[in-house]
Amino acid sequence: MDYSVTFARHFARLVWLLIHEPGNVDEQKAALRALVAVSKDGRVSLATNGEQVTANANVIPAAHAGVVDVMDQMISHGLQTIEAEPNGVPGDLLGVARIVAGTPAMGDGGEAAEAKRVALGAKTVRFTLRPRPSLEKGLPDLEFGEVLENPLETARQKATPRAASQTPTSNAAVTEAGGMFEQFAAARAPTSSHEELLKRLDETMPPAAATRMLDDLVTITEGAARDGKPALVAQIFSRIVRREPSVQEFEVKRAFVMAVRRLAKPMVLRAVVMQLPRAPETRADSMAVLVRTGEDGADALVEQLAAAAGLHDRRVYFDALVELKAGIPTLIHMLGDARWFVARNAADLLGEMQSKEAEQPLVGLLKHDDDRVRRSATAALMRLGTPRALQAIQDALKDSAPQMRMQAAAALATRKDVRTAATLLRALDDERDDEVQAAFMYALGKLGTADAVQRLMRLAEPERGLFKKKSGALRVAAVQGLAEARTPEAMEMLRTLQADKDTDVSEAARFALGRISRQTQAMERVE
Repeated sequence: MDYSVTFARHFARLVWLLIHEPGNVDEQKAALRALVAVSKDGRVSLATNGEQVTANANVIPAAHAGVVDVMDQMISHGLQTIEAEPNGVPGDLLGVARIVAGTPAMGDGGEAAEAKRVALGAKTVRFTLRPRPSLEKGLPDLEFGEVLENPLETARQKATPRAASQTPTSNAAVTEAGGMFEQFAAARAPTSSHEELLKRLDETMPPAAATRMLDDLVTITEGAARDGKPALVAQIFSRIVRREPSVQEFEVKRAFVMAVRRLAKPMVLRAVVMQLPRAPETRADSMAVLVRTGEDGADALVEQLAAAAGLHDRRVYFDALVELKAGIPTLIHMLGDARWFVARNAADLLGEMQSKEAEQPLVGLLKHDDDRVRRSATAALMRLGTPRALQAIQDALKDSAPQMRMQAAAALATRKDVRTAATLLRALDDERDDEVQAAFMYALGKLGTADAVQRLMRLAEPERGLFKKKSGALRVAAVQGLAEARTPEAMEMLRTLQADKDTDVSEAARFALGRISRQTQAMERVE
């Protein structure tokens, strides 16, 4: 996507928040941060012809939040274009967004907006004003003072970079403007408590009444999120989500959809997610909200998972995200996080979710500097089971880190086929690390193929010949592999090795047979 389109979307989002949610400071900050980041990519020219908004001649779909608002406000302010320089100053971008979101001066040709921009001291964002109609068609009856007053020139004379604090639009000015701009005033305070509103939620009512009720509930919910009351947030949001499917009347249904859309924002969803470990008895309600909000809900879960400090909370968020089966794009992005534990958690989740689209980035993660991340990536690829994933794990048998080679062998041991056994046998021939050799033999025992068992038997038996002697540790590892195989040939070999002259080998064989016997008896009792 062209950077100018992304810039336009974030600018429109910021303007929308300033108009419709002036108290939502957290979201405004987030939109501004994104806007500043995108502005580094190059110059952007936002323009409108009254029918659409363009960014560097790219049409911005009107469906994006705030695009229509930007178009309407630019026309009302008399602005033809908004030119943003690369590496825009945050104060300039925010100040201009506030000017665009503010109440236009009626009958103005753009000079008032330009005067505010100049007073702001904005150097990285500029306006181009719309051409004014010819004055020959007639002048209004004006007092001489009004004609002689030049707000733009006055602003230029007083312009200072520190004037940014003058730009916020006051609710009083908005209210005085009246007309179409009254909707930009502060939201109407709910007249009923949330308990009373929730009691009415299941009632059948006209669209206008339902819309007012939902508006009040949304206002209360947003306030609860800002005030740190996650239980109330989750209670109201889940009730709205629960009621929505049973609504039949089109306009009322639309009001519910809009209410959910307004609430599906990070600040609110974060509060819902926080309830998962705090109130397990309401987990179903919280999960219903996260399912309904899709990727937005999943992103909130991912955010909390990355920030969670306690093991219990991480486990709760982990299980919820797997159940949700969403948030895959965010998790794939997290694989590149500089923090090893974030990348590892993302790999574990993608493996649990068996996300095929994560195959390539997970393969790339096998080269990560931290072997803990590489191990998680290996396990995730094994869960995917794709040809490329399996080939990547086989290649990991030659990794420079011993722990990585051991993890790759353990992963391959879950695939009980002849080709996997052949791969492990070849790797065993080349392996020189005793600990890794033991892991390979354990994996061969798990596979339990005929070739794997035969190799383990040869490794476990004493070396024949006067000057040849096998390592006792190598033979014990082969015994442990045979104990995992449990084929008739393996069991017979273990019985024979009970009498071996090497004490470590004989004790390992007796222990293995005893463990197998105990497990067999336990299984028989259960049956």
